Amino acid sequence: MSSTISWASSGNGTKTGTAAANFFDDLDTLITSKAGDATFKWQKAGKNSAATPFWLLLSRKDASNGRLLIVCWTSAPAGNNAAILDTAPSTNNIFIAWFPAGTANTASNLTASSGTIAGDDTGAVKCAPFSTIANAYGANFVPFYFDSTEGVVFGTANPAAGATSYVMGAGSLLVDASDNAYDCTFGFSSNLGPSFGSTTSPIPWAAATPSAGSTTATVRTNYGSTNRAYFLAWAPSAVWANQAVGSADILTDTSVSRAWFVPAQLLGQTKGEGFVLKLRQIGLGPGTVGAFSVYNTTGPVVAARQFCNATAGVNGAPWLTNFKI
Repeated sequence: MSSTISWASSGNGTKTGTAAANFFDDLDTLITSKAGDATFKWQKAGKNSAATPFWLLLSRKDASNGRLLIVCWTSAPAGNNAAILDTAPSTNNIFIAWFPAGTANTASNLTASSGTIAGDDTGAVKCAPFSTIANAYGANFVPFYFDSTEGVVFGTANPAAGATSYVMGAGSLLVDASDNAYDCTFGFSSNLGPSFGSTTSPIPWAAATPSAGSTTATVRTNYGSTNRAYFLAWAPSAVWANQAVGSADILTDTSVSRAWFVPAQLLGQTKGEGFVLKLRQIGLGPGTVGAFSVYNTTGPVVAARQFCNATAGVNGAPWLTNFKI
């Protein structure tokens, strides 16, 4: 069985500009600001923000294996490393890759067609797309992230206008019906906002497998076999997960101080396989009225927090829970 993970929320980072170098420097600054906070489990291992390919490599603070790579090629690389790419990466697009056995503090061979990237690339999960630098880090967009022992989820958005936001994540963040955990990368590619809880899926199913390096939203995993693609299986009908808290909201009962959360099931491309995976402690939940809205149990102890930095809140954005759903 998988362990129950606890999510730590970084809050909003600062912004120094809108270029690729600014994104990587600003995200590094935010992550490094949590270096002395034991609730955050990840740290910077290495970074290049001087020239293409721009990259940031994260490692666990406990020095165990595992490396998380965020990378952006602003011009086409000489080669497309098969460890993380199926095709030439879309330029000026941010990608995320995961190396569960990774040991390096420098990312290597990002412009070669082969070669080890993170010291030990065994079991690596290929790139999933975030968005372009121009979109994901435009004016007033700032970084934020949620950290856990098993993986990290990153976002960018303008706090004053949270209906447009971008999401990517990597780590051991999938579980099957028997509650076994699996490695993955995921990226919503285009703006998320409230679409996670609406009738429009931010990771719509596709008949053709998206190539790693393309900009098609996907969940990538080696579950069952290497380099498989999964997608959100359902979009809520009648927008039941995109309602403001109140009498019409099916996910809260304010009279007894209760809230409910619904798992995000995934569907792959194997005939008859069914809904064998879901996102790990990431799901649908109630509407909100503010940034990083929280539901507590007695204590108070944080039980769930919304992945949304908008000052006014965004109904329908994902919830990351500190319990299994």
